[in-house]
Amino acid sequence: MTALKTIRNFCIIAHIDHGKTTLTDRILELTSTHLKRQLEQQDRLTDVLEIEQERGITIKLQPATMPWKGHTLNLIDTPGHIDFTYEVSRSMKACEGALLLIDVTQGVQAQTISNMLLAMEADLKIIPILNKVDIGEHLIEERLEEIEQILGFKREEIILASGKTGQGVSDILDFVVEKVAAPKKSELHTTQALVFDSIFDEHKGIIAAIRVFSGNIIKGDSYALINTQTKFLAKSVGTFSPKMIETGILEEGMVGYIATGIKDVKQVRIGDTISLKHTDQAIPGFDKPSSKVFASLFPENKEDYVLLKESIQKLALNDASLSILEDYSPLLGQGYRVGFLGLLHLEITKERLEREFLVDTVVTIPSVEYHATLNTGEKIEVKSAFDLPPLQAIKLLEEPFIKAEILTPSDHISSIYDIIMDHRGVIMTTKDTFTSHASNLNYVTLEVDMPYAELLKGFFSVMKSASHGYASLQYGNFTYKPTELVKVDVYVNHEIVAPLSFLEIPERARDRSVSMLETLKKSIPPHIFSIPLQAMVGGKVLAREDIAAYKKDVTAKLYGGDITRKMKLRNNQQKKKREMKITGKVRIPSEAFLKIINTN
Repeated sequence: MTALKTIRNFCIIAHIDHGKTTLTDRILELTSTHLKRQLEQQDRLTDVLEIEQERGITIKLQPATMPWKGHTLNLIDTPGHIDFTYEVSRSMKACEGALLLIDVTQGVQAQTISNMLLAMEADLKIIPILNKVDIGEHLIEERLEEIEQILGFKREEIILASGKTGQGVSDILDFVVEKVAAPKKSELHTTQALVFDSIFDEHKGIIAAIRVFSGNIIKGDSYALINTQTKFLAKSVGTFSPKMIETGILEEGMVGYIATGIKDVKQVRIGDTISLKHTDQAIPGFDKPSSKVFASLFPENKEDYVLLKESIQKLALNDASLSILEDYSPLLGQGYRVGFLGLLHLEITKERLEREFLVDTVVTIPSVEYHATLNTGEKIEVKSAFDLPPLQAIKLLEEPFIKAEILTPSDHISSIYDIIMDHRGVIMTTKDTFTSHASNLNYVTLEVDMPYAELLKGFFSVMKSASHGYASLQYGNFTYKPTELVKVDVYVNHEIVAPLSFLEIPERARDRSVSMLETLKKSIPPHIFSIPLQAMVGGKVLAREDIAAYKKDVTAKLYGGDITRKMKLRNNQQKKKREMKITGKVRIPSEAFLKIINTN
């Protein structure tokens, strides 16, 4: 039996690529000798997906239970990208402490501040760690000053560490034991456990990662998920190390897993509460992650639709944040309209489909969700240009806006201002944040109100480039505000290509149309007939390009003879070209869609 006072539950939080998972590897290596050989063969042990290993990012959070000097430490390695903020917040709910990592080569970034605020809101004991000091010794003094001025920690509270060499790892664990509080004894007389992650197993169904707040979770007992009103029997119960080890029981204060046997991923939601009865009290804060970016996925080869269907359904079993609806395009065939948490989530999903399930896919232009109020009073959600009713039928059209904070050196503020304006942003306030005496840089924070759709058009990359990598961005929830948009339809050989249709503000519609048609012209190979490319709003042509016909000299095989013979062959050729222009089909390569999305 594990004594409550010896348990420490903590997570690791940081901006993306600040070294969370590498540091986790060193912690596991130090506390678990049986993992040392495995870590010698494989880095990033808590990154279980192949794509996580290769990209060096964490997509799914991963718990691990470790012994340390008579204590039981439950660590949760969390994603760092802003797309996965909800997972971070739920993992924090399962902890009493948090390790806040700052990369010495990158310093405090907007997401660092955002994660710290989430940890403070969850009332966690925060331990600041300056990571990667082995490769940034000359920057240590500057970063310590930065952490003091921006985050408010004292120097003696900051641990210098290196996930690569293992420097400072034992100090971190000692600080966790000393500074992080043990779980409080619950006053409830019922069972309460928080679900903070889930995976799918073909034999055991949904396996939920949980933190037990009161009572015990025992294998074979009957439980209920309060928010989804789902009952189940515990098929298996145990801890992560980080692989699952069955223990048969999880006591109060512990972190581990429970195999539910439930096959429907929608019935086991992150943030839900496991209890003995579905009428028991739930742990507050449950929320269903909502999709923010929408795009359609089609198989590159139409015959692979069944493979795509099976693959995306299997993927959705391990990713409850995906929303999936069937879709159809006359050009691309059957596919799926999918909702994602953000652009990285979309990119990761596409890559996993192609690498893990071997199905090549075509992705349409990503869009956000707009709200439209019709003249009849009906309110609808518009997730693609195809869904938008005629503008004369719309009384009010709204798009999602975000309140963003941009942290940047003042030297780059002029170019950042221009970029914000170019992306329809409005600067609400500008305030000095701190001055680094070590580097003689003055940092400012800009509070910006801007449309979320602008983030899909490369805002973050342009901002990073303009600030030489120093600027960082964080944002919170959406608010919807009135907007004016036009629907631009793209026609290839006088046929509309629905996946290429897009919504844009009127003053930008033509420039974007010209750019798209130029990309399309370079991507479509010449046919035997000329191909007109048009971008239109209603019946008005905004831009046009033409792909010249493939030229073939039908008289090349003739030598000598009457000129009328050559003229007859040429006339027949022209007649066939005219017929083909009317009846011929234009094949748009899948690479064209990828180029258009990248250009967009």
